[in-house]
Amino acid sequence: MRAPSNSAEQREAGVPQQAPRLTVELRRAFWCERTSYETDFNINKCPERYVVDTPAEAVRKIRVTVRRLAQTLPPLEQHRALDWTDAGGCLQAMGALHRGEPCGFSISSDGTWVEWTVRPFDRFLVPDELLLPLVPVHAAPRSCTAAH
Repeated sequence: MRAPSNSAEQREAGVPQQAPRLTVELRRAFWCERTSYETDFNINKCPERYVVDTPAEAVRKIRVTVRRLAQTLPPLEQHRALDWTDAGGCLQAMGALHRGEPCGFSISSDGTWVEWTVRPFDRFLVPDELLLPLVPVHAAPRSCTAAH
């Protein structure tokens, strides 16, 4: 007598069925934030948040923004910003992220403080068939400026 070969034969033979094995993948990702504060009033402006897959991508995005802002900074702060982007600062940040440590950089000018932070985290990649359906939200979206 041969063993049942397919699921129909297994059901007829009374062989218990095993659920298909679904795996959840765990991958390192990087949570990035850029926050601006008005130093005179300690008011937090709308933060920019995004997730990237590699330390290089996280640091590259910070470098691009800092270089763009550096042109508007006073000489001392401009030197510090460009020193971070083009010298050891960004390399130290990259090393910290590869070690699983957070990193950050900040500049200030004309009463505004801008701060970038990057934090490593483990992202769960779940197959679509394991996700629950989304429930519609009926509340009105809240803007960052509405709270102030």
